[in-house]
Amino acid sequence: MQISPKLFGSTCMPARPILPLLIAIALTLVLSLLSGCAGGWQGAKSSSSTTVLISSPENQTVTVGQTATFSVSASGGSGPFTYQWYKNGSLISGATSNTYTTLSTSMGDTGSVFTVAVSSAASTVTSSPATLTVNAIKPAITTQPVSQTVTVGQPASFTVTATGTGPLAYQWYLNGVAISGATSNTYTTSPTTSSNNGAVYTVTVSNSAGSVTSNSATLTISNPPPIAASLVPSSATPPYGGTVLLVPTFSGGTAVIGSAGVGSSDITASAASGGSYPTPALTSGKTYTLTVTSPTGTVVSTFCIVTSASVTISPVTPANQTFAPGPATFIATATGGLTNSLTWTASSGTFSGDVWTAPAVAGTYTITATSVDDPSVSVTTTATIAPPAITAQPTNQRVCSGGVLTLSVIANYATSYQWSFNGAAILGATNSTYSVSGATSANNGNYSVTVTNALGSVTSTIASVVVGSSITSNPISLSVSATQTATFSVSATGLSPFAYQWFQIPSGGTTGVAISDATSSFYTTPAVDSSYDGSQYYATVTDSCSAMTSTNASLTVTVNNVPPTILTQPVGQSVAPGGTTSFSIVASGSPALAYQWYRIPAGQTTGTLITGANSSTYSVPATSTLTTNDQDSYYAIVTNPYGQAVSQPAPLAVGNGILLQITGQPANQFVNVGDPATFTVTATSNLPLTYQWYRADPGSSTFTAIPGATSASYTIDTTALTDSGAVYHVVVSNGTTSSVTSNEAALFVGPLAGIDNLCSTSWIAQGTAVAQSGCAFRLTDNLNNQRGAIVWPTLVSTENIQLRFTVQIYDSTSTPPADGFAVVFGDPSLGATPSSVGAPGLGLAAEGIPGFVVAVDDYHNAGEYPVPYFAIGRGETALWEKPWDAVNTTIPAVAVVGSTISHDYTLSLVQGNLTITMDGAQIFSGVVAVPPVSYFYVTSSTGGKFEQTIISNLSATVSAPSE
Repeated sequence: MQISPKLFGSTCMPARPILPLLIAIALTLVLSLLSGCAGGWQGAKSSSSTTVLISSPENQTVTVGQTATFSVSASGGSGPFTYQWYKNGSLISGATSNTYTTLSTSMGDTGSVFTVAVSSAASTVTSSPATLTVNAIKPAITTQPVSQTVTVGQPASFTVTATGTGPLAYQWYLNGVAISGATSNTYTTSPTTSSNNGAVYTVTVSNSAGSVTSNSATLTISNPPPIAASLVPSSATPPYGGTVLLVPTFSGGTAVIGSAGVGSSDITASAASGGSYPTPALTSGKTYTLTVTSPTGTVVSTFCIVTSASVTISPVTPANQTFAPGPATFIATATGGLTNSLTWTASSGTFSGDVWTAPAVAGTYTITATSVDDPSVSVTTTATIAPPAITAQPTNQRVCSGGVLTLSVIANYATSYQWSFNGAAILGATNSTYSVSGATSANNGNYSVTVTNALGSVTSTIASVVVGSSITSNPISLSVSATQTATFSVSATGLSPFAYQWFQIPSGGTTGVAISDATSSFYTTPAVDSSYDGSQYYATVTDSCSAMTSTNASLTVTVNNVPPTILTQPVGQSVAPGGTTSFSIVASGSPALAYQWYRIPAGQTTGTLITGANSSTYSVPATSTLTTNDQDSYYAIVTNPYGQAVSQPAPLAVGNGILLQITGQPANQFVNVGDPATFTVTATSNLPLTYQWYRADPGSSTFTAIPGATSASYTIDTTALTDSGAVYHVVVSNGTTSSVTSNEAALFVGPLAGIDNLCSTSWIAQGTAVAQSGCAFRLTDNLNNQRGAIVWPTLVSTENIQLRFTVQIYDSTSTPPADGFAVVFGDPSLGATPSSVGAPGLGLAAEGIPGFVVAVDDYHNAGEYPVPYFAIGRGETALWEKPWDAVNTTIPAVAVVGSTISHDYTLSLVQGNLTITMDGAQIFSGVVAVPPVSYFYVTSSTGGKFEQTIISNLSATVSAPSE
């Protein structure tokens, strides 16, 4: 019911819905009670002259989202009027005009009541209420669901789009039947099957205003073609004997997997896509096929190839080795197989795993490793079972007192060791190395080791052990004549290098005074006079451990006539063609000395006397310095009534000729096994020089050019024991003048060989030589035409050698006795061998043995010196007594008819300086040319006359030079 804008008494018109009508009736009754039919819904009355008359707003009906406008008009009273609108009794801010328009409406606004209070200066009147009705919008479908076609197994989705006042409700239907839970604007089916083909889907959309049903959408199910996507093995190259898993991927049908082509099913007759299917063990390549069949019978396939690896076995190690009997472990590695295991077998012996127990029988056996995975694959090697073999012998040892003695042996195929000392087994010494800490002299002796395995044993060579260094040869007292020099020497063995210092105790003194620059293993005095008589000499020898002092040697100086001694040798000279030069020597002796110079033409060996060249200096005239005189050499013979001395030859280099002095000659080399060794020569020439080094093997006289050894130095990078005793020289050339050949130098590797006493069975007796009791040899007997010699058959170094021996000569009836004896250092590079034999008679059984000779002659032959005499010279037949290099006729008698005469001799040869004594008296001292390596002989002979010659008490010390 709507309030009429008329005064009371007006007729009410029915025209609105029931609820607003009831509200209007109620309000009208209230107002009628308050004011009779005074005219509408008003506030408190005022006098009729100020009453405000209003027309109330009308009810409004709008569609949701629209606005609604309410208006009021006022009259009467006294203006102006003000307005204030209310919604549901609440003031609406800003709604102060006679018209009020709402905001866009929502469904929540329906039923709201709007009033307005109209005020004037005199009164306020509130309008009757106006009700707002908001109507919803009925749903309308704007996008219909669309029919779908999907492949069987896939889901299908349907979608609808609708408008209308929310909330909208959806319900999907399948073939007219509501689908439970399908209440959104989209519906997705479960995975489809063929039975879903032709299904019809609709959707009803509803709200408070009504509902609408969509068009039908039809679902069509299609069957896809079969697809064999892939067949993937877990490994394309499995090990030999292994299996793989086959994983198929397919769709559109049923599937089988087999190894016999399309349709084969020996792997599986019912495959599932994504499943895993094992193969049998694989020993060769296989092709596997996946076959897919659709419901309509269409067949598709794919395949994979699986190739098993081949078994390989690495070579067996150790390969082709030699072993001692007993266990030996072998190693080989199999690859490509499932287990990679091996079975080991041998042609003899037994295997446990990879450990072979060899038979205790020497021989070569086959070892086989066979694959467990593929027995057709195997590898073999050989193993030789052998008795023990020593590859590195224990070596002589020299250790400090209190130091550690260590001996070792290297042996192949050894299973046990036993060291012995002086022939007796050492308790507990059963390793390859034997050590003693805190060594003392009690450890001096001979050591060996026996190496054993099941096939036998072998014993090493003897290793001599000396604890601490020791002096092996003390200086000996000498008796010399005034004007002579005296040479003292000392030898030591042990811990080289050694440092030397010589001391002199002046005659009548007790304290030694260090001699300046006397720091080698030998010391030669100046030419002495009577002031030296009674003086003493000794040396200190210092090694890495301590210092040792030699015994004192006394020097006796007598005033006697003495043979010449050369103190300073002539040296080589260079001269221009047609120029002049000179050679000089310094010699001593008494009485007065006579000089005679000789020239050896180039390329010859025999000297020619130079007329008038009779002083200590010889001036070479211009007529002897032509280019044809290049490499001539000069020497002097110095004589007096008691002997002679021959100088060393000195070369003459003319023009561009090559000068090679003695100081530039290559030197002997002493090295340890495995160390390098270097030989060097120093020569001069005006022209560039070329070099070629040569070698003669130990004991050989054949020199062979060394390839590539063409510089002034030649180095052997790694030396071996087999090199010891080899001899080297170098030929120096300049391409224009005569070539020059150097002196020879020897190589010694490892411990030096020595010379045993005469008790040793290693001595070789030749001719009439016979061993005697008491470590002696009788060289000749009192018989005619005897020739005897003893030979030490091992090559020895002559660099530093000390010899002591006794020679006894007995003459029973021969008048005079004959012939004497000789000591020979045989030169192997000139052909000397342990079987070399010298000429009898005046040859002393030494003539013909190439090398250096020390002779004592007691039978006078025509043209010789008075006997007895001592001499040194060469043993070659062409050089025998031509001339003697030194002669001393002042020695005492060595043989007397009907008597036995014995003399003690010493020979001290130190770096080319030879000193010889007879019963302590010096009979020779000087520089000599001795082969660097030699065989050692003592010889004697008789001829038409005879004598018995016995040598005894021989001792020798051979050592390397001081370092």
